[in-house]
Amino acid sequence: MADIETLPRTPPQILGPFYPFMHTPIEGGDLTNGGKAKGTVLHLSGRVLTDDGSPIVNAKVEVWQANANGRYAHPNDTTEPALDPAFHGFAVLHTDSEGRYAITTVRPPPYQVVPGRWRPAHIHFCVDSSSERLVTQMYFKGGQYNDNDSWLNSASRPELLIVDPAKNADGSQTATFDIVMMRA
Repeated sequence: MADIETLPRTPPQILGPFYPFMHTPIEGGDLTNGGKAKGTVLHLSGRVLTDDGSPIVNAKVEVWQANANGRYAHPNDTTEPALDPAFHGFAVLHTDSEGRYAITTVRPPPYQVVPGRWRPAHIHFCVDSSSERLVTQMYFKGGQYNDNDSWLNSASRPELLIVDPAKNADGSQTATFDIVMMRA
């Protein structure tokens, strides 16, 4: 019997201190409120797959992040950057019959956690399937503070968490972030 080649599993990451437990997520994939949010628009899509490459259908994908100023809409984020009332930083999606998801958001910047300590730009994901729940984060290639971030660098395969967005003619960016989980 031939060995089945497996895809490398997406490394887990921390849930983070700013999980939006007090907010109702939007259903669907436009965090920019129809393009009204401030910042560089990021068209982000990907597939949720098992480690044998099969799509995970109807996986619940939660996505949350800081706005273009580096601030979360969370009561514990008391930093100086302003909230953007046009930006909704929390969405819930479900994958389609091919395991695909897609959101339109803004590219977040790095943000200061405490004086002298910064987190690189990242977007949080929590994916629930019939086989497991995976909490992870997606980072940006060449991101400031990537090299110093303890969470990114503690991942078994940090390169699997990094995307390199393409620039579009309209000034927006496009990136793909596939998430690989265990088979049921």
